[in-house]
Amino acid sequence: MAKRKKGKLESVAKLLKGVYPAPDQLEAAKVFAWWSRSVPPRILEHARPVRLSRGVLIVHVSSSVWANELHYLTDDLLTRLREHAPTTPIEKIRFQVGPLPDIPKRAQDAPPPPEPVRLASLPEELGRALSRVQDDELRQAITEAATTSLARTRKPKE
Repeated sequence: MAKRKKGKLESVAKLLKGVYPAPDQLEAAKVFAWWSRSVPPRILEHARPVRLSRGVLIVHVSSSVWANELHYLTDDLLTRLREHAPTTPIEKIRFQVGPLPDIPKRAQDAPPPPEPVRLASLPEELGRALSRVQDDELRQAITEAATTSLARTRKPKE
């Protein structure tokens, strides 16, 4: 793997190409993400994309009844797909009865971060150095950062 210079920004498109080296893999990831966000929950519960190959999106469904029902909605689903992802090369959708992949959890489901722990006071030397900072807002920001950082690194007294 090539070494990257520290501090150099790279485009998201370039990073994604590193994760999904084949163009069809990247397109499949885009389509799968679109599907999870765009179809109604009742459809998502019973139908999930599993493969994109040569312009055909293969979608597993929970039963033949769902395959039949979604077959009649294919034109609508293709139209919606092309609106949300106009560069996608999908020409048709094929529905098959098969195992449904898990839906990835969204970031919003994660618990909130813990409240920062702060020291009651700063070491004397640091307090003197901060007193020379003229900007009140900057001094306050540095004080908060320092008390939080020092509280995390200090071991409690036994």
